[in-house]
Amino acid sequence: MRGLRAVAPPSDDPQLALTLGPCFTVQVEDRFSPGLTGRHDRTYASPPQPQDDALVLAALLLDAGPDLEGTGPWQKAIAGGRRTVRLLRAPDAEHL
Repeated sequence: MRGLRAVAPPSDDPQLALTLGPCFTVQVEDRFSPGLTGRHDRTYASPPQPQDDALVLAALLLDAGPDLEGTGPWQKAIAGGRRTVRLLRAPDAEHL
């Protein structure tokens, strides 16, 4: 038939994956004791991602096992201070 063309099979490219369900940002805060380290407090918020991926990132940042649940906050002592990690639900418009 004329006008029909073959369709390529689905891609395994993760950038083309559709995320179902809520997405979360991982918020990290490092707070340091003034005078002990000379380091300054810092914060970071990840791009929105599925909750399972956000939990893996949080566990890596906390040097924790894979058993994190919920949205935190979780805390870990770091040299001269404390790291706090939490998951925040991203507005739906941010991950479409």
